[in-house]
Amino acid sequence: MSNKIIVPFGDKEGGIYELNVDLDKLSKGEMLNAIIGIGRANQQSTFVSKINKAKKLVDKEVVPFPGREVRENQINYGKGLDYIYGTKPLNDQAEDLNPFTSALQKIKPSAEKLSWFKSAVVEAKNVNELHKAVDEALAAGARLNACNDGEWSFAEYVVLGTHFHRLEKSDRKKLIRKLMLSGAEFHDTLLQNKLIGEIYNELQPKIQPQIDKQLEELGKAGESAVQEGALIDLEIDNRTFFVEFSEDSKVEVAKVLKANRELGSNILKIGNNAVEVKSEKGGIRNYTDISDGSSVMLEFPTSVGKLNIILYQEADQVQVRVANKEMWAELQKRGEEIGKNCLFGRMKVKEAVEKGNFTRCGIWSEKYAIKEVSNDEVLSSWVNRVCGGSKETFRGL
Repeated sequence: MSNKIIVPFGDKEGGIYELNVDLDKLSKGEMLNAIIGIGRANQQSTFVSKINKAKKLVDKEVVPFPGREVRENQINYGKGLDYIYGTKPLNDQAEDLNPFTSALQKIKPSAEKLSWFKSAVVEAKNVNELHKAVDEALAAGARLNACNDGEWSFAEYVVLGTHFHRLEKSDRKKLIRKLMLSGAEFHDTLLQNKLIGEIYNELQPKIQPQIDKQLEELGKAGESAVQEGALIDLEIDNRTFFVEFSEDSKVEVAKVLKANRELGSNILKIGNNAVEVKSEKGGIRNYTDISDGSSVMLEFPTSVGKLNIILYQEADQVQVRVANKEMWAELQKRGEEIGKNCLFGRMKVKEAVEKGNFTRCGIWSEKYAIKEVSNDEVLSSWVNRVCGGSKETFRGL
């Protein structure tokens, strides 16, 4: 006979719940299998797949199991499963300092956006709704591996969800396969679960070659785009491609983006400077964001020579400056269009230059914290920097 215990806990609304925990499984380290039931106090215990509707939130307080009405009225921070399975185990170092954390994962996601996708996992009433939650996240371009310190990523949350909803192995396998094909990775704690580890080991040998092929194509595109310097790192997370070049590189942007056939986000990093360029319909390259403290120079070929345009971060704006104002004036007299397939924050190059800036609307602005930058200081750092392409290229420090 198994050794069980009932653990009561309360939510922010004053409701009392009870967890039915198998201590024998818990003592063996089987964290996921130890939770065998959950219910409200004074009610018959239900399987953990039975989710009670949450009351309407007040003052943005979070309850264990968010209901659909909560999502429609207020942001839910998607921490329902954390009440049951705990937070993600922390490493000895914060992820942004951990040398084993990938460069893309060090870019933190918006907690609010991530919570919406997580809430759908908790709210799902059946396997079809869980598939729908995953499909919506994939279609929206959500990064599957992105998370803040101590939190589960969306991909990991889905794996917890398959256990929470007690799905059959075949259903779990389909969901995990869908995630892995888009570049999902999972914490060792999850893979230590016998069933999840078994599914992962069955899928990984078949899926890894497909991921490797994507990386190979991206690598070839990246190498063909390098005019100076070298390609040093690649990463894929759903529709986000991360490409890093050596500090002295000069890169043709359009060639890099050719490898990303999906309409998604491309993070191009040279040295300590990084820019986000979104691939849009018709081959349009939309520059949406630049990392904190970064500045890049784009070099556009024109009928009168190469025109350099500087982009640099200042608070929640990307400042746009023309390095050669005389050349710019001459091009305007001729009526020559600069950067035909290039946009800055969805504005044409001419409009952005005349306005002088555009609002950051990309991957770094989600976690934006005000940081004042001196105009003179940033511009002076460009004495030895060049970048170019329409096809524009760019170079970092």
